[in-house]
Amino acid sequence: MQMTDDVVARGDGSLQDTNILYFGRWNFSDSTQFNACWGGAYIKVNFTGTTVKLLTANTSNFHVRIDAGPWVSYKNRGGIIDLTATPLVAGNHTLSIAQGRDFDYHFSFQGLVLDAGATTSKPTASDYLIEYIGDSITAGYLNEQANVSAYAWICSEALGAEHTQIAYPGIALVSSATHGIAMDSQYFKLQAPGYSPRVAWDFTKYTPNAIVLNLGTNDGDYEDSDDTFQAVYEYLLSGIRNKFPQAEIFVMRTFLGIRAQPTAAAVAGRIAAGDQKIHYVNTEGWLTPSSSDYLADNIHPGESGHIKIAGLLQAVLAPYVKDVSVIPDGMM
Repeated sequence: MQMTDDVVARGDGSLQDTNILYFGRWNFSDSTQFNACWGGAYIKVNFTGTTVKLLTANTSNFHVRIDAGPWVSYKNRGGIIDLTATPLVAGNHTLSIAQGRDFDYHFSFQGLVLDAGATTSKPTASDYLIEYIGDSITAGYLNEQANVSAYAWICSEALGAEHTQIAYPGIALVSSATHGIAMDSQYFKLQAPGYSPRVAWDFTKYTPNAIVLNLGTNDGDYEDSDDTFQAVYEYLLSGIRNKFPQAEIFVMRTFLGIRAQPTAAAVAGRIAAGDQKIHYVNTEGWLTPSSSDYLADNIHPGESGHIKIAGLLQAVLAPYVKDVSVIPDGMM
């Protein structure tokens, strides 16, 4: 039966509930739990009633937003997690749940527990999707709420777009004996580094409208020449283009300027090869070293630095986020 504005599917919060929307690289092959292993994977759903609980098969840090409230973190938690210790006012509510803990990005979702008689409905969701590819900086490493604190999340939310973060602390662009498996290979996998077997990602699962890359900081050991770095970056960009022929691709200069020249050269090389939907984002001057923009290590942006980056990147991406249609709320 086709749903219309007058007929809305009511769900129960279980894994069979089609009102729950999933963003990120999810594995739905296990009927008892749905798993995501890249940071920043999240779900969205609407629900009725006064309480809601999250069911997870793993212990980690989960970040939750109900209605227009702040993001609330539940750290080192698992099993049944009560998200409404103080009951809500009875009625319709929106729910977003993300996962993120440094070096641990496993979200094993087993469903939601609602009040007796309560139901779910489809949430409002943008049809514009931005995929971010990066390292610890894109993952919000060392920040209080990890991926939710990162510029990628903040920028996308400000643009009203959905988003994915294919990012991991310490990952380089170029795979090598020193770097290990890097993003030139890992981007094409279902899971972040460290999982075995290394399963290929099915790129038909979703199609981003825009892709933003921020790679090279962990190639700062200069184990590989700039020519090699450029060639590998072009290889990755070509592979992404083959998967997503229509996506706008934005390649950011690393904030500290590490490998900036071969990064820009890689973009120029792709343009020379005929790619007219690729752009170099010169981030020079976006952040001030040895200032409050950075944490004490002067490598990773602090929360204020991420907010600053998000605002500047938003101005770059905004012209491309046009005519965004919105999936109707679905609540009656």
